[in-house]
Amino acid sequence: MNKIVSVKGLNKKINKKQILNNLSFEIEKGRIVGLLGPNGAGKTTLLKILMNIYHKDSGHVEICGLPLGYETKQHISYMPENNHLFPWMKINDAIQYYNDMFSDFDIKRADELCVILNINKEENISSLSKGGKERLLLMLTFARNTNLYLLDEPIGGIDPLTRKKLIKTIFSTANGECTILISTHQLYDVETLLDDVLFLHNGNLILLDSAEHIREECGKSLEEYYMEVFENA
Repeated sequence: MNKIVSVKGLNKKINKKQILNNLSFEIEKGRIVGLLGPNGAGKTTLLKILMNIYHKDSGHVEICGLPLGYETKQHISYMPENNHLFPWMKINDAIQYYNDMFSDFDIKRADELCVILNINKEENISSLSKGGKERLLLMLTFARNTNLYLLDEPIGGIDPLTRKKLIKTIFSTANGECTILISTHQLYDVETLLDDVLFLHNGNLILLDSAEHIREECGKSLEEYYMEVFENA
Protein backbone atom coordinates (compact mmCIF):
# COMPACT_ATOMS: atom_id res chain seq x y z
CA MET A 1 0.00 0.00 0.00
CA ASN A 2 1.77 3.12 -1.27
CA LYS A 3 -1.02 5.66 -0.83
CA ILE A 4 -1.44 6.67 2.80
CA VAL A 5 -3.83 9.56 2.08
CA SER A 6 -6.25 9.70 -0.84
CA VAL A 7 -8.60 12.67 -1.25
CA LYS A 8 -11.08 13.06 -4.11
CA GLY A 9 -13.47 15.96 -4.63
CA LEU A 10 -13.37 17.12 -1.01
CA ASN A 11 -15.63 20.06 -0.12
CA LYS A 12 -16.28 21.77 3.19
CA LYS A 13 -18.27 24.84 4.20
CA ILE A 14 -18.25 26.45 7.65
CA ASN A 15 -20.91 29.07 8.42
CA LYS A 16 -21.87 29.07 4.72
CA LYS A 17 -18.30 29.95 3.70
CA GLN A 18 -16.51 27.59 1.33
CA ILE A 19 -13.36 26.52 3.20
CA LEU A 20 -12.23 23.63 0.99
CA ASN A 21 -13.13 23.55 -2.69
CA ASN A 22 -13.09 20.25 -4.60
CA LEU A 23 -9.69 19.10 -3.30
CA SER A 24 -8.14 16.00 -4.85
CA PHE A 25 -4.66 14.70 -4.04
CA GLU A 26 -2.72 11.65 -2.82
CA ILE A 27 0.17 11.31 -0.38
CA GLU A 28 2.53 8.37 -0.62
CA LYS A 29 3.90 6.27 2.20
CA GLY A 30 7.13 7.43 3.81
CA ARG A 31 6.96 11.05 2.62
CA ILE A 32 7.30 14.26 4.63
CA VAL A 33 4.84 16.72 3.12
CA GLY A 34 4.57 20.44 3.81
CA LEU A 35 0.99 21.75 3.89
CA LEU A 36 1.55 25.41 3.05
CA GLY A 37 -0.57 28.48 2.51
CA PRO A 38 -1.53 31.81 4.08
CA ASN A 39 -3.90 32.17 7.02
CA GLY A 40 -7.41 31.15 6.03
CA ALA A 41 -6.22 28.84 3.26
CA GLY A 42 -7.98 25.84 4.83
CA LYS A 43 -4.97 23.99 6.24
CA THR A 44 -6.33 23.35 9.75
CA THR A 45 -9.75 22.42 8.37
CA LEU A 46 -8.14 19.86 6.08
CA LEU A 47 -6.17 18.31 8.94
CA LYS A 48 -9.29 18.13 11.11
CA ILE A 49 -11.19 16.38 8.32
CA LEU A 50 -8.37 13.85 7.90
CA MET A 51 -8.54 13.30 11.65
CA ASN A 52 -12.36 12.95 11.40
CA ILE A 53 -12.90 15.85 13.83
CA TYR A 54 -14.74 17.82 11.15
CA HIS A 55 -17.16 16.08 8.81
CA LYS A 56 -16.74 16.67 5.09
CA ASP A 57 -19.68 17.98 3.08
CA SER A 58 -18.87 15.87 0.03
CA GLY A 59 -16.04 13.93 -1.56
CA HIS A 60 -14.18 10.77 -0.66
CA VAL A 61 -11.24 10.40 1.74
CA GLU A 62 -9.22 7.29 2.53
CA ILE A 63 -6.50 6.82 5.14
CA CYS A 64 -4.32 3.72 4.74
CA GLY A 65 -6.84 2.36 2.25
CA LEU A 66 -9.79 2.73 4.63
CA PRO A 67 -12.75 5.10 4.20
CA LEU A 68 -12.59 7.99 6.65
CA GLY A 69 -14.14 7.00 9.99
CA TYR A 70 -13.43 5.75 13.50
CA GLU A 71 -11.03 3.06 12.32
CA THR A 72 -8.83 5.50 10.41
CA LYS A 73 -8.18 7.46 13.62
CA GLN A 74 -6.15 4.49 14.86
CA HIS A 75 -3.65 5.10 12.06
CA ILE A 76 -3.09 8.79 12.84
CA SER A 77 -1.17 10.69 15.51
CA TYR A 78 -2.37 14.30 15.51
CA MET A 79 -0.73 17.37 17.01
CA PRO A 80 -3.30 20.19 17.06
CA GLU A 81 -2.32 23.84 16.95
CA ASN A 82 -3.82 24.49 20.40
CA ASN A 83 -3.06 22.66 23.63
CA HIS A 84 -5.86 20.21 24.48
CA LEU A 85 -4.45 18.86 27.76
CA PHE A 86 -5.82 19.60 31.22
CA PRO A 87 -3.82 22.41 32.89
CA TRP A 88 -3.85 20.66 36.27
CA MET A 89 -1.86 17.76 34.85
CA LYS A 90 1.82 17.23 35.32
CA ILE A 91 3.71 16.13 32.23
CA ASN A 92 3.95 12.65 33.75
CA ASP A 93 0.15 12.61 33.97
CA ALA A 94 -0.12 13.53 30.30
CA ILE A 95 2.24 10.71 29.36
CA GLN A 96 0.17 8.24 31.36
CA TYR A 97 -3.02 9.64 29.84
CA TYR A 98 -1.71 9.03 26.32
CA ASN A 99 -0.44 5.59 27.32
CA ASP A 100 -3.93 4.67 28.54
CA MET A 101 -5.62 6.16 25.45
CA PHE A 102 -3.44 4.73 22.69
CA SER A 103 -2.26 1.13 22.39
CA ASP A 104 0.58 2.26 20.10
CA PHE A 105 2.02 4.70 22.64
CA ASP A 106 5.65 3.88 23.49
CA ILE A 107 6.66 4.91 27.02
CA LYS A 108 10.34 4.30 26.30
CA ARG A 109 10.17 6.53 23.25
CA ALA A 110 8.40 9.21 25.32
CA ASP A 111 11.22 9.12 27.88
CA GLU A 112 13.83 9.43 25.11
CA LEU A 113 12.03 12.40 23.60
CA CYS A 114 11.78 14.09 27.00
CA VAL A 115 15.57 13.96 27.26
CA ILE A 116 16.11 15.20 23.69
CA LEU A 117 13.64 18.06 24.10
CA ASN A 118 14.66 18.94 27.68
CA ILE A 119 11.22 18.20 29.13
CA ASN A 120 10.87 17.89 32.92
CA LYS A 121 8.21 15.25 33.52
CA GLU A 122 7.44 16.61 37.00
CA GLU A 123 6.53 20.07 35.69
CA ASN A 124 2.93 21.26 35.69
CA ILE A 125 1.39 21.87 32.27
CA SER A 126 -0.09 25.15 33.52
CA SER A 127 3.42 26.53 34.10
CA LEU A 128 4.68 25.81 30.58
CA SER A 129 5.43 28.55 28.07
CA LYS A 130 3.94 28.39 24.56
CA GLY A 131 7.13 26.76 23.33
CA GLY A 132 7.11 24.34 26.27
CA LYS A 133 3.57 23.24 25.44
CA GLU A 134 4.54 22.72 21.81
CA ARG A 135 7.50 20.56 22.84
CA LEU A 136 5.18 18.54 25.09
CA LEU A 137 2.61 18.01 22.34
CA LEU A 138 5.28 17.06 19.83
CA MET A 139 6.75 14.54 22.27
CA LEU A 140 3.34 12.96 22.87
CA THR A 141 2.59 12.89 19.15
CA PHE A 142 5.83 11.19 18.15
CA ALA A 143 5.82 8.75 21.06
CA ARG A 144 3.10 6.90 19.18
CA ASN A 145 4.11 4.29 16.60
CA THR A 146 1.66 4.86 13.79
CA ASN A 147 1.35 5.32 10.03
CA LEU A 148 0.49 9.00 9.68
CA TYR A 149 1.49 12.05 11.72
CA LEU A 150 -0.48 15.27 11.29
CA LEU A 151 1.23 18.38 12.70
CA ASP A 152 -0.58 21.73 12.84
CA GLU A 153 1.94 24.57 13.28
CA PRO A 154 4.29 22.46 15.44
CA ILE A 155 7.18 24.90 15.91
CA GLY A 156 5.73 28.41 15.86
CA GLY A 157 6.51 29.34 19.48
CA ILE A 158 9.84 27.60 19.94
CA ASP A 159 13.28 29.17 20.19
CA PRO A 160 15.74 28.50 17.34
CA LEU A 161 17.96 26.05 19.28
CA THR A 162 15.04 23.89 20.40
CA ARG A 163 13.55 24.17 16.91
CA LYS A 164 16.64 22.43 15.51
CA LYS A 165 16.16 19.60 18.00
CA LEU A 166 12.52 19.27 17.02
CA ILE A 167 13.38 19.16 13.34
CA LYS A 168 15.91 16.40 14.00
CA THR A 169 13.21 14.55 15.94
CA ILE A 170 10.80 14.81 13.02
CA PHE A 171 13.48 13.66 10.60
CA SER A 172 14.50 10.67 12.73
CA THR A 173 10.86 9.58 12.97
CA ALA A 174 10.49 9.56 9.19
CA ASN A 175 12.05 6.14 8.63
CA GLY A 176 10.35 5.34 5.34
CA GLU A 177 7.50 3.53 7.06
CA CYS A 178 5.50 6.50 8.34
CA THR A 179 4.20 9.61 6.63
CA ILE A 180 4.26 13.14 8.07
CA LEU A 181 2.02 16.03 6.98
CA ILE A 182 3.17 19.36 8.44
CA SER A 183 1.15 22.56 8.33
CA THR A 184 3.56 25.40 9.07
CA HIS A 185 4.48 29.02 8.44
CA GLN A 186 8.10 28.26 9.37
CA LEU A 187 9.06 27.08 5.90
CA TYR A 188 12.68 28.16 6.23
CA ASP A 189 13.21 25.84 9.21
CA VAL A 190 11.59 22.72 7.74
CA GLU A 191 12.53 23.16 4.08
CA THR A 192 15.35 20.62 4.19
CA LEU A 193 12.99 18.02 5.68
CA LEU A 194 10.27 18.15 3.06
CA ASP A 195 9.90 15.59 0.28
CA ASP A 196 6.78 17.21 -1.17
CA VAL A 197 4.79 20.42 -0.81
CA LEU A 198 1.06 21.00 -1.03
CA PHE A 199 0.01 24.63 -1.54
CA LEU A 200 -3.49 25.72 -0.51
CA HIS A 201 -5.04 29.10 -1.30
CA ASN A 202 -8.62 30.03 -0.41
CA GLY A 203 -9.50 26.36 -0.10
CA ASN A 204 -8.09 25.46 -3.51
CA LEU A 205 -5.17 23.17 -4.23
CA ILE A 206 -2.81 25.20 -6.39
CA LEU A 207 0.28 22.97 -6.26
CA LEU A 208 1.36 19.47 -5.25
CA ASP A 209 4.93 18.74 -6.27
CA SER A 210 8.17 17.28 -4.99
CA ALA A 211 10.63 19.64 -3.33
CA GLU A 212 13.41 18.24 -5.49
CA HIS A 213 11.52 18.99 -8.71
CA ILE A 214 10.85 22.58 -7.64
CA ARG A 215 14.51 23.18 -6.81
CA GLU A 216 15.79 21.57 -10.01
CA GLU A 217 13.25 22.98 -12.46
CA CYS A 218 12.81 26.45 -10.95
CA GLY A 219 16.27 26.92 -9.47
CA LYS A 220 14.76 28.33 -6.29
CA SER A 221 14.42 27.39 -2.66
CA LEU A 222 10.98 26.30 -1.50
CA GLU A 223 10.62 29.54 0.44
CA GLU A 224 11.43 31.63 -2.64
CA TYR A 225 9.02 29.61 -4.76
CA TYR A 226 6.31 29.85 -2.10
CA MET A 227 6.61 33.65 -2.03
CA GLU A 228 6.44 33.83 -5.82
CA VAL A 229 3.38 31.59 -6.07
CA PHE A 230 1.37 33.36 -3.39
CA GLU A 231 2.29 36.86 -4.51
CA ASN A 232 0.64 35.99 -7.82
CA ALA A 233 -2.24 33.90 -6.43
